[in-house]
This record gives sequence, C-alpha cells and structure tokens, in this order.
Amino acid sequence: MTSLLTRARNGLSAWREDIDEAAAGIPVAGRVFARRWRILHVESGGMRYEDSTGQTVSLPEGLSAEDAREQIAGLSNSGPLVLRFAEALGFRRTTQFPAAASAHLRDAAQLALPRLSPLPADNTAFAIESRTASGTESRIEVTLAIIRRSALEAALDRATLIGLQPNAVDLAGTDPAAPPTYDLRPGHRAPGTGRSAFRLGTILVLVCLIAAAALAADTRLRLQPRLASLETPAALEASLQAAVVQARAKSTAGSVTIALADLSRRLPDGAYVTSFSYEAGSVRVTGLAWDAAAALRALDAAPEFAGATFSDATVRDEDTGRERFQIVARHRIVEGGAP
Repeated sequence: MTSLLTRARNGLSAWREDIDEAAAGIPVAGRVFARRWRILHVESGGMRYEDSTGQTVSLPEGLSAEDAREQIAGLSNSGPLVLRFAEALGFRRTTQFPAAASAHLRDAAQLALPRLSPLPADNTAFAIESRTASGTESRIEVTLAIIRRSALEAALDRATLIGLQPNAVDLAGTDPAAPPTYDLRPGHRAPGTGRSAFRLGTILVLVCLIAAAALAADTRLRLQPRLASLETPAALEASLQAAVVQARAKSTAGSVTIALADLSRRLPDGAYVTSFSYEAGSVRVTGLAWDAAAALRALDAAPEFAGATFSDATVRDEDTGRERFQIVARHRIVEGGAP
C-alpha cells in the first residue's frame, strides 16, 4: 500500500513539474510563471548577496551582522532566496543504480556515499541533482551534489544572523544565475523554478467548483421556491382557460346573432330563411324567395356581406311556387349598423 501511495505521489509530482515547465516555456505568457531568484553566494572568505535585479553586495567574514543587514537593505528583497555554495566548496559525483531503486534513490545514495565521497558520513550533506536513464532500461544514472555538513550549518547560521531565510540550498553549476532544482538541506526539496501553473490551475478549478456549488444551492434553496410561488396554480390556470373558452363562445354567439339580424334586414320581402350556419365569419343560407337572384343581389350589395354567391343551382319549390336557394357569403360587423 505504501509503495502504491509513493508511486502515485511521485507520478503526481512529475506531472505537476511537467505542467509548470510547459507553462513557463510559453512565449510571452510564460513570463507570468517565471520567478526571479535572489542568490546568497557562499564563497571562500565570505558571502556575496545578489538581488533579483542582478545588483550585488559583498559580505566578507569580518563584516558584522548589523552592517551586513544595512548593506542588504539597500538592494531588492523581492523574490525567493537560494543559498548557493561555490563549486570549490563542494563536488559532484555521478553513479548508477538499478531502475528498481528509482522510488528510493536517496536511500540508495546514502548507502553508496562511502565509496563516492571522502568526507565522513556524519559531516556530509548531499542531494540528488539529476537523474537520467542510462544506456539500458535497467539502470539509472544519478548525479549527486555534495558539501560538508558543517559548512552548510555555518552558512545557514550566518544567513539567519543577517536576516535572510533561504528557500533552497544548492551547489553552483555552469550557470551561476540558474534557479535551484534541488535542496542540500536534509528533508528539504527545492521549490518550483517558477510560479506553479499547476497550482494556479487547481485553485481556479476549485474556485469555479465552489462558485458552481454556491449557485446551485442558491437556485435550489432561494430561486426555485420563489419561482414556484410566482407560478400560476393549476386550478387558477384551468379557471382562466375555461373563462377564455367561455368568452370565445360568447363572442362567436354574438357574431352569429348579429349576422342573423343583418341577414333578416337585408333579404328582400317575400324571401325567408329555412336554415342558417355560421363558422368563423362564413355564413351559409338556405331559403325560399320569389326571386332568388334578387335575394343574392341584395346580400351582395349589403355592406355586411361580401362575396355572396350561389353554392348550388336554384330550383322551383312545387308547394310554395318560390325558388329554393343556397347562398354562401362572408359576414362582417359594420360599426353603427348600416341602414
């Protein structure tokens, strides 16, 4: 179980480092994630402080802590600090380990120190500077940075006296201004070489999740009950629908009454209606008249009717002697009622 957790932790750490490195490599935008380091150089005969802008001040061994603090105060104090030993104060060793030891490289390096370093074991501080695959997949090539533990402790004490707290300790390499990638202090790891894009992305995701959860809770607990209280109840909605139907029925009934009244007023004497239908303004009239054509002309000339025409041929009714007719027309309501 412990091995599984270790592998998961190492995998997550490698993933985070890959994301941070990729973000820092983005043109222009990558500068957002870059960090400008201050360097406290540990050299033979004293120290040298270099701020994040590249300005330096010398701090020899004989300089009092108070004077050193005054000189440092005149330079920039922004950015993380690395305590960096000159190459002459330490050394590097490269060795190989089995690939199976990749999860416990520090323990393997500790066991290999007697053959790699001439320093006494109790006076040795080391860190894994780099690791690469060797020519075969079964071996790992590891480079160790090594210094005297006593020199490390003395430099840390001196840094504390002059008011500086290192974020990392390493051994100078080919690039004296390079950010640290390891930490020589036991139990410490070097901070990221830049602002962590992985951490920033994680924070943004968490903020979005919290905001989404808060919005969902607000919608569920406040907005939905309020919306429910504003919605029309089903019974009231049914009542409104019934009222609309009734109003439409009344409106239609009124139109039928008006159409029938207009029809009785416009038909000539001697003509009467035997059947009448009304639908959406269209009327169909069946009736008898001494002169069916005169009845058609009367309706066609009336302002209340339009498009009056026979829907069937007229025939003479043998019982009454009148002509039986069927007329269809469009009815419209005339304001004020035409005479």
